[in-house]
Order: sequence, then C-alpha cells, then structure tokens
Amino acid sequence: MPVGNSDKGIGLFAGQIMVGADINYQFIDWAHPEIEEPEDGGEKVGKHLGTLSAYVVNPSITIGLSDYWNTTFSQVIGIRDMTWGNPRESVHHRDESSDSDFENVTGGLLGDSRLMFRYLAINAGAGVGNRLFFGGGFVIPSKNTLTADPFLLNEEGQPEPHRHFSMSEGVYKGVFETQYFIKRMTNPVFVGGTFSIVEPLGESDYGFKASRMIDLSFTAFTKKINFINGSMGASLMFRHTSEGFWNDVPAQNSESLLVTPGVGLLLNTKVGVVALNLQKPFFINGGVSGENSASQEDTNVWQMSVSFRRILDYSIPWLYW
Repeated sequence: MPVGNSDKGIGLFAGQIMVGADINYQFIDWAHPEIEEPEDGGEKVGKHLGTLSAYVVNPSITIGLSDYWNTTFSQVIGIRDMTWGNPRESVHHRDESSDSDFENVTGGLLGDSRLMFRYLAINAGAGVGNRLFFGGGFVIPSKNTLTADPFLLNEEGQPEPHRHFSMSEGVYKGVFETQYFIKRMTNPVFVGGTFSIVEPLGESDYGFKASRMIDLSFTAFTKKINFINGSMGASLMFRHTSEGFWNDVPAQNSESLLVTPGVGLLLNTKVGVVALNLQKPFFINGGVSGENSASQEDTNVWQMSVSFRRILDYSIPWLYW
C-alpha cells in the first residue's frame, strides 16, 4: 500500500469489493514578518505566526467491475484549524476553523469526493508479480469553499477580514493517473510508484480557478519483520501546483513545489491491512500563509496517517463471470 493511499497498489478481480480509509493529521507551524499594509484600525499587527492543523478522514470503496476494470469512490471529511499566535487579531488571521462560516467562506465538514476508473493492464492480484494500472476520473467539489477572493481590497485599497482556507476549492477537476508496482521475493518485496495529474475543468461559482497539481511518488516495503510482525517502508513524493487565479488575477503564492520523504509500517491484522505513516514535507518554493511574503516564511510541517483496507469476503455475483 503506497504511503497514505489505501486504494492504490492493488487491483481487484471481477465482483470483489474492497473498503478502505485514510486518516490523516497534518501540522503546520509557520511564521513570517509583518506585512506592509495596515491591518487593524490602520495599525500594523506585527509578526504573523500560528499553526494550521488538518484532521481528515477519506473513506473509500472499490469494486471490481471486471478482471480488467476497477472503480473507486471516496469522500473527504474533515476539519482544518488555525491557531493564531499573535495576541492581536489580523484581518488575515485569527483562531478559526473550516467548519464555521466567515465573511468569504461557507464552512462545513465535507471536502471533495472522487470517482475513479482504473484499467488493470497487468495485475498479479495479491501475489508475486507486476501491477500496471491506468486510471481516470473526476473530483466533485463540495459547497464548503471560499466564496470571495481573500486578496480583494476594499474601496480604500485595504484588505477586508477574510479567511484563506476551506475544505474544498469548489472546482470540478479531471484526474489522470498511472501506477506501477512489483511484488518480489527479495527485499524490497514491494516497490513502485504513481504519477498523477489533477486538472481543473473550470472555475468555481465564485471565480476561482484552481491550480493544476502533478504528483510523482515512489514507495518501497521490506519483507515481514518478525519482531514487529509487519513490514517497514519508505516513500518519496514530489508535488507541483501551478498558479491559480481569482477572476483571472493570479492568486498569491498558489504555485509551489514540495518534496515529501516518509517512513511507514505495514501491518497485516485480522481485520485488514493497516499502514502507519510519518511524512515530512519541505517547500522548495511557495508557502502556506497565502500572503505575499512567502519568500521570508518559516514553516515546519509534519504529516501522520493511518491507512486501512480490507477485501470483503462477499463478491457481487452478477459481476463475477
């Protein structure tokens, strides 16, 4: 199982059903110098600093439509919290959470849902051998999104109170992916990678065009290690997001490049396969604050996840032939 992705690295035969879930926690500690424009009653607030935490569950179900085609549906559910580290509130930041409404946000717990179809060009099932999959699908946004440009200035040329984050970008997207993995008898027994492109298909209802996101990731796991009754793994992911736009105006700091190494444990339990993962993203360029001082921004990011998957004993009889 690739780090943090319960539905990847395995293909089902006709009629099989697999349920899974990815439970993710992300912690971002960030700070940057005060910004140029006045913020609070015409005065500068000072240094911007805080933590942004995300608690996300992504349950999924995969069905083998035939021996060569699988489909997966998943739904993001979660909450993102901002803890503001300055005693004075800013028009940009405050203690807040994505489950509540704000001036330019419709709050809520639902994020994007995703419907994927995968063609199993080569599929060794759960045994030794190669797996080569090609996939495509759609991202369906929720209504819990930004409803106005957070960078928009008022008639006096000053920013209004706003929020920079939500559970969804409010944009329909197309997805293309390819996966290649091989299971072997010698270490590393499971190794491979995935490549994906998520392309916005238009703007949100409020004029936002999201970034194109390109991911390239590599994963490897060892043989079973007896004293932990599981396997150890490592991963490396590269992610590039292109420039986004609000009403055809470039969104500040929307373009970024991240490199994310990670380590994990893969455990075969009585209820299914469980993966425990720890990742450390590094920003090569871009930032998390959503403001125009990303070049001076200090960030410390950690991600932890628990992924679970189980192939059910039940098969859909009219798909099995």
